[in-house]
Amino acid sequence: MNVGIMIFMSDAIILFSHGSVLCGAGQNLAELAARMEARGDAAIVDVGYLNYTEPRFPETVRRCVERGAKRIAVVPYFLVAGKFVKEDLPSFVAAAREKYPDVEIRMADAICFHPTLADALLACADRAREPGAWRDTKAQAASYCRASARCPLYGSEDCPATRAAEVVV
Repeated sequence: MNVGIMIFMSDAIILFSHGSVLCGAGQNLAELAARMEARGDAAIVDVGYLNYTEPRFPETVRRCVERGAKRIAVVPYFLVAGKFVKEDLPSFVAAAREKYPDVEIRMADAICFHPTLADALLACADRAREPGAWRDTKAQAASYCRASARCPLYGSEDCPATRAAEVVV
């Protein structure tokens, strides 16, 4: 280990994101958290959202503490540090520190530049397809339907919850 670098060894990592009203929008981040936890990046890796998507950040902190976390690293899942990272997240972290004074909670920077990000972008470029073959976000949303009236697909023919309600016997 480089003597000049201090590594924060966390019991838990919380991936923080904005959230979305679109059902299933958080599925990719949930799968990333599960993968990170399975490979042992931390004993606990979970996701917390600013709004719309569940669980919200305070709930995620509570779950981590209940699972025994004493050191939590909060990682903003944002390419740049805008309002959500510079204003909203610090308020959430301050409230969590007040509620759990025996738990050390630190905030990481937004993703910004990282050398391994180029590898991820190259992997995405390798999956480039013609427009007709692009991933159908409506299908992903429908797969994780929560029957939420806030979802932009709710009430449309693409929404499994409301489409099922339209079936006439």
